[in-house]
Amino acid sequence: MALINITRKHNIPLTDIKLKIDAIAIELKEEYQLQSEWEDNCLFFRRKGASGSIEVDTQQFELNLVLGAMFNTVKNKIEKDVTAIVDSQLI
Repeated sequence: MALINITRKHNIPLTDIKLKIDAIAIELKEEYQLQSEWEDNCLFFRRKGASGSIEVDTQQFELNLVLGAMFNTVKNKIEKDVTAIVDSQLI
């Protein structure tokens, strides 16, 4: 099992950051078939072999993604891709 953690500080209003997270979720769905669902200020996502969440508040964004054994060999590529997706929305 592998863990990917991406944390970013931000000063974006909460409603706007949630829209950006929705855009991230769309890209994750297209790229990795991750299904997502909001619960308060946390977006949970999952698919066979992977699950995680994006938690957000008024100052910080944190993505945690747990990859099952079948993704261990491509963890670095997935981390690079997910980081690029996050940064493209938050910068």
